[in-house]
Amino acid sequence: MTPPHPRAAAQLLLVLLTCAAAYLTFRFLFNASDSFPFSQELLLVFIGAVATVLITAALINRQTELELRKEGQVLLLDRKSGVYFALIEHLGEIVEKGRLEEEALAELRVLNHKLAMVADGDVIRHFGEVLNRLERAVRDGDISDDEQDRIMRAAAELTWWMRRDLLGRFVDEDPEAVLRAIRANNAGLESAGG
Repeated sequence: MTPPHPRAAAQLLLVLLTCAAAYLTFRFLFNASDSFPFSQELLLVFIGAVATVLITAALINRQTELELRKEGQVLLLDRKSGVYFALIEHLGEIVEKGRLEEEALAELRVLNHKLAMVADGDVIRHFGEVLNRLERAVRDGDISDDEQDRIMRAAAELTWWMRRDLLGRFVDEDPEAVLRAIRANNAGLESAGG
């Protein structure tokens, strides 16, 4: 369990001090109004109303915090998936053309920076492997069929890590079986194309 934020701890202390002061004040007023029972009843109604307002405010504050956190996670997931799909499409275009032009390299650099902002560390490391294979492939200017296959194999591994980052840590499936299926699909496409 994480320790409370210093600001939250200060707020909690302030609430406790306020409650203690209010209790002592109301106790004094309650005892002072023994001869006036109607005043005691009004005081009890007021105390009940204040307690209700405080409890409701605390619950609404917590609910708002949870909703904002949830909305932030949804926005991050949407951003991640957009960057991941753009990256896969761009890699596909590069491999399809068989060469890395300046414009494609510039877009790949931008996607690399976007990836650095939203991606899991494993995705970034496996994207580095794709970049290494791409760099080796374009040294002579053109990407051969063999090099295309190696790049797409590395991209298939990358998609598995992207999937893992987007969908979580796989509660109901065997991650190794999924990775084997992705590799088999990629190998099947390579053999169909060759």
